[in-house]
Amino acid sequence: MRKDIIKVKLLRDIKTDALMIYIRSVLEEIVSKIDKNEYSINLGYKEFNDEIRNNVLFLLAKLQQNVLNANELKNIIIIEQNKRSNTRLLPDDEALILYFNTLVKEIETILNDGQPWIPEQVIFALLSEWVIEENKSTYFYPFLNEIDYLKLLNYYEQIAKEEIETDIKSNVLKMYNIASRMIQKLKNCKYKINRRKSKQRVKK
Repeated sequence: MRKDIIKVKLLRDIKTDALMIYIRSVLEEIVSKIDKNEYSINLGYKEFNDEIRNNVLFLLAKLQQNVLNANELKNIIIIEQNKRSNTRLLPDDEALILYFNTLVKEIETILNDGQPWIPEQVIFALLSEWVIEENKSTYFYPFLNEIDYLKLLNYYEQIAKEEIETDIKSNVLKMYNIASRMIQKLKNCKYKINRRKSKQRVKK
């Protein structure tokens, strides 16, 4: 078989998988709440709102075609564990759950008191850092290159500059900090293949 058509996933690719699963899960929650009129994307400009919403829907549709969400990941892991008598997960599965749980734990730590956040801004900031600043491969997710993250994030920055209320400005800045902390945690997370733990749980 030709080497140039073999798709081999390294641990850094699995980190991207974990990030995509997390992002899909958040986007599904956003869209569900929008459909129920429980949440709205409102930056004060219709063109901003429309472009952000269109990109949210585009990204969600692509991710639903390519990755699991958190619940699906959990169910598949349970099935795989039941298939094996020793209930030990495969290394790639263990690494994926470790990375995913790292992301969830970090944002739960940051927002542990129920602080308000702007989830779609965090999503675009996460992708901007991972794809552009960290220059991570999009080989398995080429559609990520079709989104202009800097343009979308600039909408939030523009609103922050125009707003008199300091709370809005600080909240926009805080979203960048949340994304940066999550990316740093993901980057620094190490998976050891010979880890003794035989079971991993997916955080919801």
